Amino acid sequence: MLITDFIIFIASVIILSKASHTVIKSSVKIARITKLGELVVGFLILSIATVIPELTISTTAVISGNPGIAIGNIMGSNITCLLLIVGLMAITKSVKMTEKTLTKLTEMLLLSGLILTVLVTLNYLSKGVGFILLLIFFIFSIYSIKKKITLGSVRLEEPLKIILKLKISTSLLKSILFLIIGIIIVFVSSWFAVNSASDIATNFNMDKSFIGATIMAIGASLPELSVAIRSQKEGHLRLGLGNTIGSCLTRLTLVLGLVLIVAPFFINIRIFTILVAFVLGSTLLVLIFLLDFGRKKLDRIEGLILLIFYFLFLLIVSFVSYSNL
Repeated sequence: MLITDFIIFIASVIILSKASHTVIKSSVKIARITKLGELVVGFLILSIATVIPELTISTTAVISGNPGIAIGNIMGSNITCLLLIVGLMAITKSVKMTEKTLTKLTEMLLLSGLILTVLVTLNYLSKGVGFILLLIFFIFSIYSIKKKITLGSVRLEEPLKIILKLKISTSLLKSILFLIIGIIIVFVSSWFAVNSASDIATNFNMDKSFIGATIMAIGASLPELSVAIRSQKEGHLRLGLGNTIGSCLTRLTLVLGLVLIVAPFFINIRIFTILVAFVLGSTLLVLIFLLDFGRKKLDRIEGLILLIFYFLFLLIVSFVSYSNL
């Protein structure tokens, strides 16, 4: 039975990662074809698409009574993005930034850090906190569009004209079909991944947040890693870095907010002190590197430091988890 759980878990994470990548690609294609990316609704769709693995895993986990997997996955995915993905991007090639890009990334990192600091002081997170986080997500989304923080050419004017110009093409229908199929597969694979992970953790008497923050977080972040790698190959390093850091804020607002709303109980955030501390530390570390003496770039040595901290994170959470055996 345990071997079966392992097989189901690994297969589910792989399928989840592949399906999530399909959802992201389809969403981007639809936004480009229809030009809905120029509207608030398009921006929101793309924001949700980038974090759909964590969204499905975390909501499925908390509904099935596994808050450890839910919160572990959210926090672990942020740690994976800030330390592993940003580290790999920097170590592969130095990332240079303009003053404008630096300001945008700093805003997102500071807001993420502020949200985490406030959450820790609350101890128990309720549905009310979830609604506040969602409100922050929508407010920042509108602000991002007006300031062109992520999508570059986003405009709010004349939305009706854009909608009226939409043309149904074979390419659009194909993208919509792949999007729907991808979302269905993501939800199904998330359900299997969460349940098999819960069984594995129970059999080994492990902290469920450990699996959520490590293996599941890495699996959920693979689509984002592939997007970052593609951005590097195409010479869009700043775009890849912006998307990676922006997704961290989306998880702390949109994903965590929805998880708290659907959760049938309050969540004690103090239980996840180590994970929250690493997310805060990762956020601060990336912020320090970005603001380091006004150099406006991430070097290979800084990327190496981020990777070292990621492996340190894996060692610490592994030790804490297995010390409970």
